[in-house]
Amino acid sequence: MPDPTQVTVTAEDHSHHSTHATYVRHQNFPEIRGEGETPEDAARRLAGQLSLALDHAPSQWRREQVQRAIEDVLAFVDQYHCTGPATAGL
Repeated sequence: MPDPTQVTVTAEDHSHHSTHATYVRHQNFPEIRGEGETPEDAARRLAGQLSLALDHAPSQWRREQVQRAIEDVLAFVDQYHCTGPATAGL
């Protein structure tokens, strides 16, 4: 069963550039992140990045781990889309 609580969201303000970025990571793959204007956008990008990692996974076990992470991220997107930021792990 997908677990959207495995997804973490961080926001960074870059005052010297007057920009704001939202980053989303899966706890099992902290080296891969999605970036976007909203947590939902960033999570969709993270799912895409994880899909690329899935294509290059060195073993069946690793592919299964990446696939579970993708499912968690997509569950986060669904949860965020339905409830908004108030209850989506922010």
